[in-house]
Amino acid sequence: MHMTKNKIVSIAIAILLTISMSASMILLPTASAHTPAWGIPTFAHIQAVTNPVGIGQKASIYLFLTPTYADEAITNGYRFHNYGLTITAPNGQVSTVNFSTVIDTTSNQGYSFVPDQVGTYQLLFQFPGQNVNDYDHLNNSAYTGDTYLPSSANCTLTVQQDPIYAFPDSYPLPTQYWTRPIYGENPYWFVIASNWLGTGAPGYGGSNGPNARQFAADAVGSLTAHIMWTKPIQSGGVVGGNNFVIPGDTWFEGTAYSQRFINPIIVGGRIFYQSPNSVTGTGGPENCVDLRTGQLIWSRTDVPALSFAYIHDLQTPDFHGVYPALLFTSNFARAFDPENGNNVFNVTGADSGTQVIGPNGEIIKYSFFNNGTGGTSDYYLREWNSSLMWNVWVSMGGITLLTTSTTTWAWSNTTTYVNNVLTNTGQNVTTTSVAANGGASRLYENLSQSAAQNQTIPWRNTMTTTPSIIRAFYNDVLLCMNGSYPALGTVGGSKPYTYFAVDINRTHTTFGQVLWWNNVNPPANNITTVSFAGADESGYFCESYRQTSQFVCYSLKTGAQLWVGDPQPALDYYGSNGPGTLADVIAYGHIYSSAYAGTLFCYDMATGKVLWTYGNGGAGNSTNSGFVVPGPYPTFINAIGNGIIYLITSEHTFETPVYKGALQRAVNATDGTEIYTISCAQGEFSGPGLAIADGFTVFLNSYDQQIYSLGQGPSKTTVTAPNAALSFGQSVVIRGTVTDISAGTQLDQQAADFPNGVPVCSDASMREWMGYVYQQKPLPTNFTGVPVTIDVLDSNGNYRNIGTATTDATGSYSLTWTPDIPGTYTVVANFAGTKGYWPSSTETSFAVDNAPIATTAPTAVPLTAADMYFVPAIAGLFVLIIIVAIVLALLMLRKRP
Repeated sequence: MHMTKNKIVSIAIAILLTISMSASMILLPTASAHTPAWGIPTFAHIQAVTNPVGIGQKASIYLFLTPTYADEAITNGYRFHNYGLTITAPNGQVSTVNFSTVIDTTSNQGYSFVPDQVGTYQLLFQFPGQNVNDYDHLNNSAYTGDTYLPSSANCTLTVQQDPIYAFPDSYPLPTQYWTRPIYGENPYWFVIASNWLGTGAPGYGGSNGPNARQFAADAVGSLTAHIMWTKPIQSGGVVGGNNFVIPGDTWFEGTAYSQRFINPIIVGGRIFYQSPNSVTGTGGPENCVDLRTGQLIWSRTDVPALSFAYIHDLQTPDFHGVYPALLFTSNFARAFDPENGNNVFNVTGADSGTQVIGPNGEIIKYSFFNNGTGGTSDYYLREWNSSLMWNVWVSMGGITLLTTSTTTWAWSNTTTYVNNVLTNTGQNVTTTSVAANGGASRLYENLSQSAAQNQTIPWRNTMTTTPSIIRAFYNDVLLCMNGSYPALGTVGGSKPYTYFAVDINRTHTTFGQVLWWNNVNPPANNITTVSFAGADESGYFCESYRQTSQFVCYSLKTGAQLWVGDPQPALDYYGSNGPGTLADVIAYGHIYSSAYAGTLFCYDMATGKVLWTYGNGGAGNSTNSGFVVPGPYPTFINAIGNGIIYLITSEHTFETPVYKGALQRAVNATDGTEIYTISCAQGEFSGPGLAIADGFTVFLNSYDQQIYSLGQGPSKTTVTAPNAALSFGQSVVIRGTVTDISAGTQLDQQAADFPNGVPVCSDASMREWMGYVYQQKPLPTNFTGVPVTIDVLDSNGNYRNIGTATTDATGSYSLTWTPDIPGTYTVVANFAGTKGYWPSSTETSFAVDNAPIATTAPTAVPLTAADMYFVPAIAGLFVLIIIVAIVLALLMLRKRP
């Protein structure tokens, strides 16, 4: 049989054992060690919790003792040892497993195996006994010298041929419009659901500088230009009137230093952003808006500009799951509840350093820390982990409303590493309570000391200049640099600089050591504007030469230079607010670069080959404005996610009226094909104004100063058929509509313009149609609708397709069909959906009467001469005789007396 260890322990069992442990503690002594030593009875328990089970399915077993081991706790190593499990298969085959140390504090040991025989398995749990002195124990324990006596227990496991029912790991991905919350039995839906954590979080960037629009690997944006809703952020568009120098001038849209929509954050299907305050781009209330509907959930003036969202998967013995998200200002300074905007707690002393996101969502910062005194260098590599701060907060019982002004918390069990040896230090943490909107605020001090893990780095002590960590890869390497990049105006000319890498994997013997050095000479030809341009976990990092618009790539494993790229168009010198930078984003092992020249380049980081370009081709691959800009539209990367690059047309400063034809674009990151475009200009440079999550793309459009949300929206299909029954052989006209029922269609203008609903359109018509519906553009002349399949269930029980109709610009469709049998028909109209709309369907019915029963008319027989003459003559003679007889009878009656 195939066996695997399993540490899964049932929470329910843990709770019961905890209760049992408490009861046992009442019965056992609490005094110090005693003479003579005691023999403490133990009671062994074993249960196969999946019983019966099918052959080839996993069986789970739990072994535990009562009472639990003395003084054991999560924070120590006092445990039971040497549990023995014997498994005897139906054919007599015996397997044994020994558990040298039982980790769980309830004394429960989980185990699983996959039985390969049908029949009854015998399971035996044996505990050999344990003297407290033989293993780690509390020095002043009341049980020092005592022995836990042996015990055993057994049970059986039935294995049958047929498998027992097993719930699926997850139900299928949605085929209809969906919203949050996502039901807990659908864990695989994580592939379509995501968050956008904001510029303060590692990997999300903050400007148009190098690798600024960072690649958020799990972010999922829109595949369509379909507008879910729009929401004004301030007066925008054309002002009106004729008393301006510039005819048709527009309201100030914010470029370049008063940007209106900076750093949107999306968490749990909600967008968080700060409104502008008059001419200033920020300073207004912080808003929480539903991502799918645009509905305002809360708006508060006491919440400052936010930096990032923090989502932490907290797995402890008492807490399993992702803790409710928090919204932080810069460097954890203030924390807010996204549900209501309440201030939860405040933080001071959080370390600075190069950030990465850890495996559970924690933020980890790396820095070089000098612990020397008196001018003596004693450097450490320091790792600051936000989860340590978090665990302390949780251990304090969470946030409660405090009434005292100051409370001092003794913060022990703090983890630090000195010379890679674990030590525990104490730290007093002062908390200040401030009642705010029914909540409380706590101030944690000196976190950088208490939440750090340090490793000595003697190689740093000999460096005369200050190195910097320019990129970190969790549990792998730090990419570092010593010296300065060549820069315009450098006194004494440019000097060599050094790249080096430091191992930060604690399992390696080289942990904390430098893996390689590479001394780099300044580039030739008087290039004096060089900058770091990003790194990729696939094993590469790069720098850029701004003066020649070139990228240079190095190996992250060896530091060796790999290639120098060809120059990009000259105008790409412009388009970055970072000094000496060439705008780019690193993702999927590629460099993606696009700036003022309007062409998106995709470089293979391994070879330097340009794999494809977008923007310098023909239809569907062009950013050419003709005479509008003039030349190319300045095009910048705002986000990359789900294999798509999201670009915007932007300027450092737009002149007004803003030039026409600007677009927000989505391009396939693999081959550069255009996925969608929509009319949009976005004034930015202070910070990113676009976010993607849950399959939606959110941005501010400077043409009308409205926030747009793009995504696949819900649809509604209707169908009608005649109410009166048809005569057999008569044709029926089946008609209906397919309309867009996204929240934006209920806005004032859209509801007034389309009282019967906004028609859906094909993906090919989406940009022009959305321009007509939401952007006051002309009705498109090339509108194409969507196909609707019509199926019927006839009176004989046959389900069949009778045709496909296509909607028009009113959203209507119709199909004429002649029923071929009488009876009642059920009609099903189905719209299969597109990238822009989720599918919808509906049904109706009609009846067809039976055909009328035909009657047989008499057959005409030709008349003969006898029929025509003789027969009528004889008939006439008979009539004459009858008349004569009647007359004679009457005369005779008159003669009687």
